[in-house]
Amino acid sequence: MAASKKTANGADAFEKMMNINPETFKEGYEKIAESMTAMADFQKGSVEAVMASAGAFAKGFEKLTSEQSTFTKTALEEGLENAKAASAASNVQEAVELNRELVRKTIEANLGQVSKVTDIVIETAKETVEPLTAHYGEFVEKVQAYRP
Repeated sequence: MAASKKTANGADAFEKMMNINPETFKEGYEKIAESMTAMADFQKGSVEAVMASAGAFAKGFEKLTSEQSTFTKTALEEGLENAKAASAASNVQEAVELNRELVRKTIEANLGQVSKVTDIVIETAKETVEPLTAHYGEFVEKVQAYRP
């Protein structure tokens, strides 16, 4: 009984297919072609969004690396200058005072650097996500447009 029902459904489907007029077939084909073109365009936009996102990330990473390199170089130079001054100190008290001042400046500089790095990371994250978020918005619009 199940086999005859499947055969009947298959026969009905074949019969419906044979009764499609050419205009209906052409309309259906054009809709499919249009949908495929739209999907290809969307995929192209996806690749472009990913590339823009990667570019923003690379730019932010470069900025962060440059900032850290400059900070590290400055810190090493200040440490070297302090070591020279401490070794030329006339007594231990003066050397200890120089080192205490270096530690204070180093802590302040590190706190300032943490703030700069945080700002760069936040800015980079925003710029990296922006093209992807915009493209996701397009996706949501397309999905809502196809809803019945």
